Amino acid sequence: MKVKSIVGHLLEKGTIDLQTANRVKVEQSKTNKTEKELLAEMGFATEEQIVRAQSEMFSIPFVDLNNVVVPDELLSGLDVKLLKNLKLIPFEKTNSQVKVAMINPFDVQAIQALQTQFKEHVQFSVYITTQESLNLVAERFLGETISSEVSEALQDVGETGVTNLDGEQADSLDSSTLVNAPVARIVNSILRYAVETKASDIHIEPLEERLRVRFRVDGVMLEKLSLPRNTSNNIIARVKILSKLKIDERRLPQDGRIQLKFDKVRIDVRVASMPTIHGEKIVLRLLDVSEGVPPIETSGLRGKGFESFVKSLGGTHGIILLTGPTGSGKTRTLAGALSRLNKPTVNIITLEDPVEIRIPGVTQIQVNADIGLTFAHGLRSILRQDPDIVMVGEIRDQETAKLAVEASLTGHLVLATLHTNTAAAAIARLTEMGIEPYLVASTLKNVVAQRLPRRICMHCVESYETSAEVVKDIENVLSTIPNFDLFTYLQNVCKSSNQQQRGFKLTCPTKDQQGNKKIFLYRGKGCARCSYKGYSGRIGIFEVLPIVEAMVPIILKNGLASDLEVIGRKFGMLHIMQDGYLKALECKTTIEEVLRVAQD
Repeated sequence: MKVKSIVGHLLEKGTIDLQTANRVKVEQSKTNKTEKELLAEMGFATEEQIVRAQSEMFSIPFVDLNNVVVPDELLSGLDVKLLKNLKLIPFEKTNSQVKVAMINPFDVQAIQALQTQFKEHVQFSVYITTQESLNLVAERFLGETISSEVSEALQDVGETGVTNLDGEQADSLDSSTLVNAPVARIVNSILRYAVETKASDIHIEPLEERLRVRFRVDGVMLEKLSLPRNTSNNIIARVKILSKLKIDERRLPQDGRIQLKFDKVRIDVRVASMPTIHGEKIVLRLLDVSEGVPPIETSGLRGKGFESFVKSLGGTHGIILLTGPTGSGKTRTLAGALSRLNKPTVNIITLEDPVEIRIPGVTQIQVNADIGLTFAHGLRSILRQDPDIVMVGEIRDQETAKLAVEASLTGHLVLATLHTNTAAAAIARLTEMGIEPYLVASTLKNVVAQRLPRRICMHCVESYETSAEVVKDIENVLSTIPNFDLFTYLQNVCKSSNQQQRGFKLTCPTKDQQGNKKIFLYRGKGCARCSYKGYSGRIGIFEVLPIVEAMVPIILKNGLASDLEVIGRKFGMLHIMQDGYLKALECKTTIEEVLRVAQD
């Protein structure tokens, strides 16, 4: 008897239609990808729908681990990292019977490897689950065990007397003496937790009575660990040793670097120390170099803003600026732009501090002020390397700004970042740096302002009716968009989105008998998948200001930024708040998040 395909099963159940099934089959004939991969990539079915179909086809029970409380004692003696590699999780044990959730229930070798994790012989009952569901338990367990691992290490610290080391004794420690010490286990636990939770930063900061460890996840700081104050010197010394900093220097800031590898994930860690009144604070910035270059299409740029930005990238000279505060995603957007421009016929050179995203085929240079390699000095040297495109990580001073202008005037396309709140404010910032207005007008081609609000978690998303006051605020913010009607826009978004999605359906706007509009927004209720925050991941919101001929007279007379924005709106520019509000209406983020990151 021939086994039915997943596409055939979903077609029979009514999850997909015949046209969709045929599209998958045609695409499969062109690639080596499986039906399961294509269905998910093309957005025709969710991972849970596909796995449930497999469950029904092969008569293997399905389990959603989000709805299961996995006993800590069941996982406490097991290697959670190994379980993730094997793509399985034991979730229930009764006597000698263990229920196991698996991605591939036919993986006999994985079951055999799991058996070695148990001291006694047990019988396994196999269930099928989703990858996301399995990761959920593994990451939750890791988060719950970081404190217990650190507690055990702290007990060993007391036994080995490491906490009794004063500053002078700590100075004599090196990696060979600390590698097996309890303090090394504490640091390793902190680093591993940061990687597993995809934290962008770790803050290890001494306070008056304790050592606080915080993680920045999706742009928000979370305190996850509190350690005794007397562990501070040893933990900071360990981090300094790993990053090759001077452990006897506590009066001056230092910068270092660590390269880590967890499973197949390669992480570059930037380490910065800073003396404070309670001791040295260490901040670690984690950069996943195994992810590759994010395409510009995934940044959140869209519509006329995307078209304007891409058009400016096609020029052979001029300056393109990205503005926004630290952590607003400027570097990722620039990397996506350079990846789009990267061709064998083009010589691209970047000057960065630090090199965060590595782009194959692009010459990337790390700024090092200690030896005199500043942005200005490096840019002057770069121009002797015959570049077509130059990327300057940040325009910080007058000299760098003037060199960037000179480079654009001599036939180079220059991409750079600048710290301003809005796109139009970048023009005033350049003139404040001493760039003549006529040079700004002739060289600047495009300015993009950017922020990164958090995404709504789509596993616990819900809609709710907004109040009349919120509707009024939304209409007020969006009022300057030409020919924009909120009710019509939401109807179109709802219709388009619900035709494409097979999961959560948007709630369409309605009118009551009196003709009053009922508008719906979205929020995450909070679930185990998003650590009960209601958010998962981040999305870019943008304003793109193309520099057009009509703006030249305003720039030449140092006119107001608001006058430039008026002209920009005629060419399709959205204010960053407007882009954020539209994405909130489309169930991508929330109004609260947009206000948090974009409100002046």
